[in-house]
Amino acid sequence: MNMQPTVPHDRSLAKSLHSHLRCNAEGDTYVFPLDESADADSLANAPAVPQRGQYTEEARQTRLEFVREKTGAALGQVSVSSLDAAKLRGNLESYIGSVELPVGAAGPLWIHGQEANGVFYAPIATTEGALVASISRGAKALTQSGGVTASVFAQQMIRVPAFVFANMETARCFSAWLDDHFDAIKSKTAEYTNHGVLKQLYTKMMGRTVHVYFVYETGDAAGQNMVTTCTWNTCLWILERLREFKHLQVGNFMIESLLSGDKKASYQSFISGRGLSAQAEAFMPAEVLTRLLKVTPQQFFAGYQRVLEGSLQMGIMGFNVNVSNVLAGMFAATGQDIACTHECTVAQLHMELTDRGIYTYLRLPNLALGTVGGGTSLPQQRECLEMIGCAGSGKVYKLAEIVTAFCLALDLSTLAALTGGQFAVAHERLGRNRPVQYLSLQDMHADFFTEVMSATLNDNTFKVTQAVPAAHVELGSSIITELSKQNDNKLIGHFPYRMRFESPVGGAGEREVMVKSKPTDREVIQMFTQLATLGHAAFAEAFKQHGGKLDLLGCHVRELAVCQQQDARFKRYVPEIYGVYQNDEREIYLLVMERLCDMELMDTADDVSGWTPDHIIAAIDGIADIHSIWLGREDELCQQPWLPYPPTAERMQAVSPFWEGLAVQAQDEFPEWFTASDLAMFRRILAAMPQWWQTLDSMPKTLIHNDFNPRNAAFRSTPEGRRLCVYDWELATLHVPQHDVAELLIFVLDEHATREELRHYVEHHRQALEQASGQSLDPELWWEGFCCAVKDLLINRIAMYTMAHTAKHYEFMERVYRTLRRVLHLLDA
Repeated sequence: MNMQPTVPHDRSLAKSLHSHLRCNAEGDTYVFPLDESADADSLANAPAVPQRGQYTEEARQTRLEFVREKTGAALGQVSVSSLDAAKLRGNLESYIGSVELPVGAAGPLWIHGQEANGVFYAPIATTEGALVASISRGAKALTQSGGVTASVFAQQMIRVPAFVFANMETARCFSAWLDDHFDAIKSKTAEYTNHGVLKQLYTKMMGRTVHVYFVYETGDAAGQNMVTTCTWNTCLWILERLREFKHLQVGNFMIESLLSGDKKASYQSFISGRGLSAQAEAFMPAEVLTRLLKVTPQQFFAGYQRVLEGSLQMGIMGFNVNVSNVLAGMFAATGQDIACTHECTVAQLHMELTDRGIYTYLRLPNLALGTVGGGTSLPQQRECLEMIGCAGSGKVYKLAEIVTAFCLALDLSTLAALTGGQFAVAHERLGRNRPVQYLSLQDMHADFFTEVMSATLNDNTFKVTQAVPAAHVELGSSIITELSKQNDNKLIGHFPYRMRFESPVGGAGEREVMVKSKPTDREVIQMFTQLATLGHAAFAEAFKQHGGKLDLLGCHVRELAVCQQQDARFKRYVPEIYGVYQNDEREIYLLVMERLCDMELMDTADDVSGWTPDHIIAAIDGIADIHSIWLGREDELCQQPWLPYPPTAERMQAVSPFWEGLAVQAQDEFPEWFTASDLAMFRRILAAMPQWWQTLDSMPKTLIHNDFNPRNAAFRSTPEGRRLCVYDWELATLHVPQHDVAELLIFVLDEHATREELRHYVEHHRQALEQASGQSLDPELWWEGFCCAVKDLLINRIAMYTMAHTAKHYEFMERVYRTLRRVLHLLDA
């Protein structure tokens, strides 16, 4: 066969390569680095890291300066370490600093073990998003199934030295000698360990080489270093004894022939075990699988068969779905030898379909774990061991049971995600086939802002001469913006800038602005789809069917359109808008607006103690002024392209399975404050929705904020007094104006609110809107509309808040729901 070179032959290249070929003393050829300026001798004799055997802070600083000088790296973060250099002897050499890993708490997981009994929260050191959440989901499903039974069945750590003799017959005699002297060899190993016990000694002959299997139990230590020390010293003793026999002279000896499987995945370890051999089992009822893992038993088992089939086709040793993530996370957190995760991940997941659900077990035959020695004595790692009650002697079996149980939890959660389609949704990149040049920080320069702001200000002479990022004080963003920041390549969120500008018309100046870059409606719906897949199975299916009919469509352009209103009644109560920019090709939807500073009660949803009756009245007066703009112009508002699905009785009834699913999920996720009786109340109100929504349909409507609460409202101090400022208009819709008032009141009142208070504020809103709009509004009908709006708030807005609450904890959520419950009871009284 004529083998053609993969690249054309180039004489100059060949000559260049030849000039860099070198031969060592033995005549072996190797390639020298292609660096014409480098001196061969200086490279070969590069200086060693200094003071390598010194465990002092002074030595560490010396090494740091050396590495900085040689590499040019500042190592500002690595050099910051809480570890005591003097206590690291035996853990590493040439210590220069620390690398910090975030640790999450996974669980709770109920374990029934020989040693581990109770509910546990596992420390997981990882930088992989969604991992701890997935472990916790599996743990919750197992806990609600009655828990996991876990047990350790064996422990053995192996070291396999090799002895080379003159021939096979001599090797056979040596094997026999070892059998005869087992007790003496066992006694010798005991001289070098406080934890290990030699349990077995056997040999494997390969020609004239004898591989000797030293099999130990290692107590609470993982034992790799221990068995090496014991075996090494014992082998030296054996070699000394063999000198008495001229026919048993050893030609060569190695402490390890790689037959031990140390840090290697092997069938030997899979069958016989290495380290601790542990198992965990559970039975998962159909109800738990459907409710928490979103799959039926039949779907789950079919998914298991598919991935098992794929695993066999790949030739994978053993079978598991994802145990490596738990092992790596817990190993790093608890001071284990992370390099051992390779051999430890050889596992066996088994599953059986029964008439009531799924029986499953996980076998981990190669757990190299310890609770003493190695990294377990480091302060942070010891705290993580204390977190699960596994620090110190007598705890290694308990640790193995906990690790195995949490591995099972993640395997089941991941398999359910793969089977039910949640995995693809959770990792989807908001799929598109075309490349998109998303907005980036590099785009936000003076020329870009000139283009955006001059068009909005209708001043083609306006010019931004400088735009630099300003110091950012983190305040709550809109929930949609917060939860939709999924695309790392796309700039979404709030970004403060300091600008200098000039204009022949308006003059020169300097101003701080806030740039708000919005996600598309598709990204928002995708985000809620992901949340839905983590919820109840019926809810997830309902969202797939009805999610597109909610008022999320067009939310990315809705706020842009709303904020371009020129009505003075609107501009009076919102941040000043300097620029609106829309680029559909690049998916850029952006507002440049006043940066709100020195505002009163800004972002106070978590603590509304500062809200007095005067603040509530000021907020109602402001929102009533805004409500007056579109009151009586419903047909005109419905024609706007950014408002495709305003709520109606028919539309709300059509998506009632979705609302039902929201409530079921809320009761499942937050039973401590959304109780079974709350779910029953929700269902009663939902069942009556055709009647009370017909009442809402018959009432005057306008453009409402639809997210009117202390997250999105604050106050300015003006010469005329306190004035409302309301922002984040992406959920604005056509609805009864009482809806905004109802949302404000359940946020700022407490669970001791009275019917009289409600009447007072609702009537004040009616009178303010009547005055601002010049339209007559019947007081009793207005109150009836408020009562219906509160019910809609429960079904629609607050239920959606609870779904978001499953992904991001909102401090205000429980308090607001208690107030809403109180208001609903007052209205029924």
